[in-house]
Parts: sequence; structure tokens; C-alpha cells
Amino acid sequence: MQIQNAYLTHNRPRTIRKQTTAIAVHWVANPGSSAMANRNYFNSTSRSVSSNYIVGLQGEVICCIPDEEMSWCTNAANSYTVSIETCHPDWTGAFGSKTYASLVELTAQLCRKYGLHPQHGGVIRHYDVTGKVCPKWFVPASKGGSDTADGAHWQQFLRDVANAMGNGNAAASAPAAAAPAAGYRVKVTADALHIRSGNGTSYPVVGCIRDKGVYTIVETKGDWGRLKSGAGWICLRYCRKV
Repeated sequence: MQIQNAYLTHNRPRTIRKQTTAIAVHWVANPGSSAMANRNYFNSTSRSVSSNYIVGLQGEVICCIPDEEMSWCTNAANSYTVSIETCHPDWTGAFGSKTYASLVELTAQLCRKYGLHPQHGGVIRHYDVTGKVCPKWFVPASKGGSDTADGAHWQQFLRDVANAMGNGNAAASAPAAAAPAAGYRVKVTADALHIRSGNGTSYPVVGCIRDKGVYTIVETKGDWGRLKSGAGWICLRYCRKV
């Protein structure tokens, strides 16, 4: 894939990440704006904001900060994620076909580079970290986004990334195959429950559940359950079956 390097001279902390355990996907929240316009905004604003990559309306990809360096994009997850901002034509947040294709390819390329599995916590949304409606197309409408209640847009994206990595139908179908045997719903009882990239406290936090909502578990390992959404794993000691 062709990537244009246009490194920032401002809002680039120049900090090398000690670990990279996820790729974080965002939307620019500025309909119709180009990748370069957003890059230039990062390079001039007084706000502390930036991103590793921006995918444009025509599928162009700009690298603002080398992906081994930290960017100021995903709050508490900056220290372990590569960030991708994505352009969109309107306020639904839906990505055009060229933009979507490049986003899938770029995400797959980064997952291969860092040894991540998109359907096992290797790809996350900004929403999974802070609850922010970002990227809007991948956040359920009930939470202010444009996705379906069961996260169809997000799940399709994760499948597309897995397929682009060469994992094929086996990777894409794995969650569906596990659901009949292990799928069940739980209600979170804690006020705040961390989502981790793997099944244990040694794995980094990639999000937090604060709504005491009901979630579907598709795989269990000990006291840990993997979320159907693909966001990661939660400790089931702070949940009850429903």
C-alpha cells in the first residue's frame, strides 16, 4: 500500500512505545475534510492532539507520526496503541468505499507487523477506551453512533481485516462457531470494569465498561470471558449470568 509520510513538527511527542498491543480506529468528526487538512490541523492547533495515520476520502494514507512512536489520540491507550484517524463524507460517519478499503488494508498491515489478531482484542475503537462516540460508524446507535445494536458494522470490519491478513474464512468464522457452545449473556455488576486485551490482569487495559449493561461472552478461560464485540476480555467475577 502507498503511504505518504508527512511527519508532524508539532504535537509529536517523539516517545517510542514500549509495547504495541492494539490498533485504535477513529473518525475525524469533520465531514468532507481531507486527510492532509486534518494532518495540517494537528500540526498547527494549540490542542495536544495527533495521530499516527490518517486515511482520506479517496483512500490516500498519510503517516503523521511513525507507528512505533506514541501519538496523542486515544487517551489512556496512547502508550500501547497505533492510532488511525479516518475521513468520512457526512455526519453518519459512514466511510466511502475507497476509504474503507484503505482502512482495512492499513489495519491488516499493522496487525501483521505487531503480531495482533483483530478479532481477539488486536483492533479497538476509541469508544472502547473512553466511551467517546468514535468512530461513529462503529458505535451502536443506542450509544450515540450509527452502528446496529449488535455492532454489525464493527464486526464486519474486524472480519474484513482478518481476511485481509490472509486468515481467510477460518478467522472470520471463528467467533460465530464458538457462540453456540460458549455464547451466553452476563450483566456487569461493577461500577467500572476494565476490558483487557487478554484473559488476565497481566494484559493491558483497552477499555472500560461503566454502564452495568448486559454483554455477550463467546469464550471463557478461568474467571475471564471474551466479549462478542471483539473489544477484549473481562473478569467474570464482576458479572452475573442473565
